[in-house]
Amino acid sequence: MTEDRADRQYEFYPQQYTRFGSDISAEIRREVYGEDLGQLGWRTLDEQAQIAELCSRSSPCHVLDVACGSGGPSLALVASTGCTLTGIDIEASAIAQAQRLASERGFSEKARFLTLDCRNALPFENDAFDVVVCIDAVLHLGDRFAILADWSRLLRPGGLLLFTDAAVLTGAISKDEFEIRASQGGFLLVPPGLNETAVAAAGLVLQRCDDRTRATADLATRLHVARERRSSELAKTEGLEWFSQRQNFLAVTAELASSSRLSRFFYIVEKPAIAHV
Repeated sequence: MTEDRADRQYEFYPQQYTRFGSDISAEIRREVYGEDLGQLGWRTLDEQAQIAELCSRSSPCHVLDVACGSGGPSLALVASTGCTLTGIDIEASAIAQAQRLASERGFSEKARFLTLDCRNALPFENDAFDVVVCIDAVLHLGDRFAILADWSRLLRPGGLLLFTDAAVLTGAISKDEFEIRASQGGFLLVPPGLNETAVAAAGLVLQRCDDRTRATADLATRLHVARERRSSELAKTEGLEWFSQRQNFLAVTAELASSSRLSRFFYIVEKPAIAHV
């Protein structure tokens, strides 16, 4: 690889959200995921169903969806569980999409979406939420200990934190591989055990940690193949450079996951009902 690191960085999220509602994007989502929820990333339908089941354990349930993107999975969660949801994301274009979808689907009273920088302490009261969800975004948010401590503050006693980390370093990665995999902006690799340590430091209790790396490899491969079949049309709408960078990213993601060198884990965490003294 000869390209400079700067050439490997590309504005993924703003570009992606502008094309979120296109017919070809919806077609690819249906082909890759099995159903178009407006999802983006490594969340399978089974994982979405698991999140819904966990949220359904609390009634009524107020969910905070951190880095919710354009709100597709968030609104699917509202539809399947009846929960009240607050979605936050740094991308104003994504939040505009989410607000529009909520209005179109009749969920404006159940779901609100706010543009916020999720890397900072969040402007909500203590014990405000029954469930905090963050899917595939914690790797972009910086100080893991500070982030989890703030999420703990926001959870009511007995509440759940559900988050995934797709950047747990479980093997050797080259500089070239890292720069391609990290090309979508701020990116934090962590060693095995760091998330568990941060959970405990925040006064939370890890209930379960599931390895979802195989699913990541599968989805990355499916996305690469589905996009490659539509390469002519996508190169026109995305631009050839952006299309090529995205394909390179998906190929490297699939390789790192299939070889178990960069792993993705799903964490189910509880805030104790009675604080430990």
